[in-house]
Amino acid sequence: MPQKKSRVFQTGMVRKQGDKLNRTQRGKQIASFRKRQITRAAYEIIAEKGYYNFTMMDIAKKAGVSSGLIHHYFKDKENMLVTLLREMQQNVRSSLERAIEREADPKVKLGIFIDQGFGLVENEKEYIYVTFDFLTQIKFNERMQRILSKLYRGYRETLSQILREGKEQGVFKEVDEHYIATIFTSIMLGFEQQYIVDNTAFFYREYAARVKNFIFDMVLIQK
Repeated sequence: MPQKKSRVFQTGMVRKQGDKLNRTQRGKQIASFRKRQITRAAYEIIAEKGYYNFTMMDIAKKAGVSSGLIHHYFKDKENMLVTLLREMQQNVRSSLERAIEREADPKVKLGIFIDQGFGLVENEKEYIYVTFDFLTQIKFNERMQRILSKLYRGYRETLSQILREGKEQGVFKEVDEHYIATIFTSIMLGFEQQYIVDNTAFFYREYAARVKNFIFDMVLIQK
């Protein structure tokens, strides 16, 4: 069976030599590719070993590069990890936004938003583990705190925008969209955490479906 594409990392390929690129452009493209190659390896290693239990040599072996090349692109371990965290969040957000932008109906957008949010724990479990590892660092690392804060704010803003569109089109009630967005984000994160800790505690898909119905009941105008 073909491997399912990850929404967290989709490493691009460097253009073929036949493409018309000058030396500077090609150098930048290769650098971008190498950085993503290294951060993807870091993502896989942290998912496997945890935030505290890996070395730069582990990442170098996973990426198939020298440790010197890692230090060429990242000045230190923290810089690489911050880059990894930022790229993870950007890729997940971009995937969600692309799926939503293809739809015009706010009800469909809301369904996609909820399904993708809950789907991360089953489809991208490594992403959840790695994100939780980074959460342990926010007390000590302001850069990581800002990136994670931006992630959660992005979820709230995207959902709020969907709800505003629905109200403007007369399909959603006059609700406090920021409140609803905050409630849903809190439920989603809490569900993910509980399921990762104990996946026998409840039926994840069933409960996710019930939360989805709950959100729709809160916002949808019944006709």
